[in-house]
Amino acid sequence: MKELNISGVNEKYYLDETSSGLPIIMWVNEKVNNFYITLNCKYGSIDTEFSVQGENCEVPNGVAHFLEHVNFALPGGSDATDYFSELGSSSNAFTTTEYTSYEVFASSNFKENLEHLLNFVYTPYFTETNVKKEKGIITEEVKMGKNNPGHVFYYGANECIYVKDKRKNLVTGEVEDVKKTTKEDLELVYDTFYHPKNMFLVITGNFNPFEAAAIVKENMNNKEFDTYQEPIKKRGNEPVMVNIPYKEETGNVELPKLKVTYKINRDNFKNLDDLELRIYTGMILRNNFGATSLFKEELLENELITMLSYEREINNNILIISIIAETKYPTEVIDKIRHQMENLSINNEDLTRRKRCNIAALINDYDDIEYVNSEIQDSIITYGEIKTDMFDVYNACKVDIANKVIKAINTENESIYILKSKKSSS
Repeated sequence: MKELNISGVNEKYYLDETSSGLPIIMWVNEKVNNFYITLNCKYGSIDTEFSVQGENCEVPNGVAHFLEHVNFALPGGSDATDYFSELGSSSNAFTTTEYTSYEVFASSNFKENLEHLLNFVYTPYFTETNVKKEKGIITEEVKMGKNNPGHVFYYGANECIYVKDKRKNLVTGEVEDVKKTTKEDLELVYDTFYHPKNMFLVITGNFNPFEAAAIVKENMNNKEFDTYQEPIKKRGNEPVMVNIPYKEETGNVELPKLKVTYKINRDNFKNLDDLELRIYTGMILRNNFGATSLFKEELLENELITMLSYEREINNNILIISIIAETKYPTEVIDKIRHQMENLSINNEDLTRRKRCNIAALINDYDDIEYVNSEIQDSIITYGEIKTDMFDVYNACKVDIANKVIKAINTENESIYILKSKKSSS
């Protein structure tokens, strides 16, 4: 077992691996009385096209989510959640664009919970009957999503932003996708991606890491796995141009919600790696649109908004920056957001304050076992490794580099999405 020290926060992770190739990442917090375990597969909703041993494969949208549902079914008609309930544990799963995660949260019966998680995920049981049953459940989930304003807003904006990227598609797939999904589709995806070498186990909380690793290794040694075929995911590059520059829709919202998004060529920031770019853009956006920014204070004081936030992400060759607002006056707020984006600023004092805030948050986050688990997942999915030098990267940030990032932020590729109240438009 290896120990991985986290710079600047006096924390460490324990790393191990099973003979079948499943990485085990553990973080111990003896101040709590519970533990959180996630078994994660590097397969998400956008991975509908791939090749295996030179053979091209394509499955319907939503298969990753469908598989997550069906994978809880066990031989004999039982469900994996039944045993977790008997143990007094909380279990669930979720699918994102990039990965699928099976989780259990508990305060006792560590060995039983851990083994059951491994057993049910690695015991595929797909029948025509349980596939048909889940089709009905997932179809209702899709329909419910259509009435959820947050859901509608997220995917409505994504449709405007993305041209090719499958993030514009529902993680669940549409109803037609669900209907045409077959047992063979699920088996293909499971056999291709649900291999220990394409998965990773994260355990956080109060437990003995040496015992945990022994439990996992013993359990996995009793399972047989075929040779991992190393499938190739087909994603491609997303155009810098937006798909739809402006779109309005109506939904179940009291006040209009708007998202102003900018797509920027990643090549504009060649001197920064993805972690550095995320940190710099995060500090710049927080300084200009964050909770204590003069811009937000002004809009609130003038009663132009009730909410303002920002997002940024890097998807392969594109940096995406979004400003989200809730407002009665979308036209005026859009103009002000545009003006602020054209006049982004950060000085040395601002940068120093942002660095201190980020470092403080980095330290405080280690009070939360669920958050740390999630951060480990995100780091592995986003960077392909656990980032241990966040503290050092924050400390190394310089105002001249931050201002170079500002100069490289191009606002010409803009998309605006507005979700208005059905009442106001009737």
